[in-house]
Amino acid sequence: MSLAHTPAGAASAAPPPARVELARTWMLRSPLAGDLETAADVLVLDLEDGLPAARKAEGRDRARRAAADAPVWLRISAAGTRDGEADLALGRELDDRLAGVVLAMCAGPADVAHVAASLPAGTPIVAMIESAAALLTAPAIAAHPATRRLAFGTGDFRRDTGMSADRIALSWPRAQLVVASAAAGIAGPVDGPCGPVDQAHDAARHAVAMGFTGTLALQDAAIPGAHAGFTPSPAEVKAARSLLSTTPDGPVDGSYAPTLARARALVARAEALAAL
Repeated sequence: MSLAHTPAGAASAAPPPARVELARTWMLRSPLAGDLETAADVLVLDLEDGLPAARKAEGRDRARRAAADAPVWLRISAAGTRDGEADLALGRELDDRLAGVVLAMCAGPADVAHVAASLPAGTPIVAMIESAAALLTAPAIAAHPATRRLAFGTGDFRRDTGMSADRIALSWPRAQLVVASAAAGIAGPVDGPCGPVDQAHDAARHAVAMGFTGTLALQDAAIPGAHAGFTPSPAEVKAARSLLSTTPDGPVDGSYAPTLARARALVARAEALAAL
């Protein structure tokens, strides 16, 4: 599937598990928006923050209509809330027209279990970590069999903790999500919205350095920069392939095997992204 500009649902209509694991950009967009086209890897119709309280039902109806054209991803409200239960009811109604859900305000593995049991079997779940308490239970959330990826809700997390947007301030929680994902054997987490469009590439490169493999996005203009940041460059791929194809002339030290492993992972990711 091409990652070019695609109609609503097409970017998200991705039954193959690979897209969930590989997706670099997750566009959060209100179902009330007139234009639902996006160049992002995944379009997520936002039923939580993307809808005023008085227009939730209207937003769900718009999402229902969008699903008639192609399976849709939905960002659903917190598990156990009235809106969350209404969102889950819509998910059950959509059945195979539901591509997956992004679970807002995930508080723990019990929330993932509840959502998984409430939706069609096998529905991919991306759990958003948006509070201090959720961060402390992130390893258990990541380890739940229904969790496919973690996502960092930086706005609500900062509100809950009082942390600034400074990279140093957020480095510890970001690292926790990366470690939790790696320990659970799932793909690297999805970072919070990539910020100003002109900073999207730099934000993506920083996220990659932290161990993230994707980002939430709010503006289509940020997608090219984010994609470039999360995609291994031709120079990086060339260097990795050269390393893998070269036999050292002399002795090697203990860093050699890990370096080869990283090179193999980089080449594999580049090839997988190219095949999407």
